[in-house]
Amino acid sequence: MTKLVIFDLDDTLIDFASTRLVAHDLIAEVLADEGIAVAPFLQACVEVDRPLFVQFEQGRLTRQEYRMRRFADPFDRLGLMPREGLVAQLNRVFMDCVNDSPKLYDDAWPTLARLRGEGLRLAILTNGPADGQRRKLVATGLGEAVDHVAIGEEAGVSKPHPQAYLRVCAHLGIDPGECLMVGDSLTLDYEGALAAGLQAVLLDRAGLHVGSSHRSVRDLHGVRVDP
Repeated sequence: MTKLVIFDLDDTLIDFASTRLVAHDLIAEVLADEGIAVAPFLQACVEVDRPLFVQFEQGRLTRQEYRMRRFADPFDRLGLMPREGLVAQLNRVFMDCVNDSPKLYDDAWPTLARLRGEGLRLAILTNGPADGQRRKLVATGLGEAVDHVAIGEEAGVSKPHPQAYLRVCAHLGIDPGECLMVGDSLTLDYEGALAAGLQAVLLDRAGLHVGSSHRSVRDLHGVRVDP
């Protein structure tokens, strides 16, 4: 019997990809004013971000190092020297947009309401930088809609380490086998949760895993729990 459903935050409840596009439009305006070619710079931003974020998750970069390098490294790639303060300005524009104006997927609130109505406990487990994630939770109201929020940076352990999931279960006093993890990452949300002894559902909005052996859904409306 399932008693707790744990959700990932970005690209699961929050449409981070869409919000990032809006942020990139704002960054493009700054770059254009600086006379910097927009398309190559934004492409470099996309390419460097994920590897840098993984280093942050692993504790190899501090929060501030990650944030500055995701905009400093593209300049290095393009052989450009930014003026003093430009990297910090780009980071500030990006953070203000993605953290204070996040967009929820249309199926987020209906799914949370349905599961709550079925008597389930709800939690959020995310690896993102704590201050930014807290801002998103306030902006969306999600922080008040769940029983517990766990952020890797605050907890000192991030997905896919087993303790990231197990601490959420323990905090709410629920056996891991009675907890369901829902998220968009095969490694962080699905395989990591299963390895920790939880149930798991992969949120596969793009249909990349259709036909695989993974338990997956195309949207949050498809998340169902064992009776």
